[in-house]
Amino acid sequence: MAELVWKQAREAARKVLDGNWDQQVPVKIEQICRACGVTTYKCIMPDDLSGMIVKRAAERDAKAFIDKEEPGVRQRFTLAHELGHFIERTVIAQDDEYGFEEVRMGGRREKDYFPHEFFADEFAGAILMPESKVEEFQSAGKDVAAMAQLFDVSVSAMRMRLDNLQRQ
Repeated sequence: MAELVWKQAREAARKVLDGNWDQQVPVKIEQICRACGVTTYKCIMPDDLSGMIVKRAAERDAKAFIDKEEPGVRQRFTLAHELGHFIERTVIAQDDEYGFEEVRMGGRREKDYFPHEFFADEFAGAILMPESKVEEFQSAGKDVAAMAQLFDVSVSAMRMRLDNLQRQ
């Protein structure tokens, strides 16, 4: 099951990038969200939430909310994660109404890591740190911190992406 989920997430991210990415880094995640039908909002979220996405059947676009008080790299990852939920529910499952909340580490549901969350995390990593650019930077001798800066992600997100890419 997990193997299928991460493969689906990577393939979905690749398809979104193929149609919406200008090959530049950092990836313009807000622009890609708009192109996919996700309207983004930066606001102050309740203490334990990093972000959430809501899609109602009667509305054309989904609405993604991210905490504007979090660091920029965290906002970018949360937004990419929310886009992952959108793609997984709208494109793969063909749902037209759903909602997900992203709880900060240490939050009330930290241990509830369902396949939806796994998909969204894998998707976020794949879309913010495209495999072709990771390989290009590695070939050029860039270290983890330098790549994280180029992709505008946290060092921990970059490490996770490199670890995940080892799993083929």
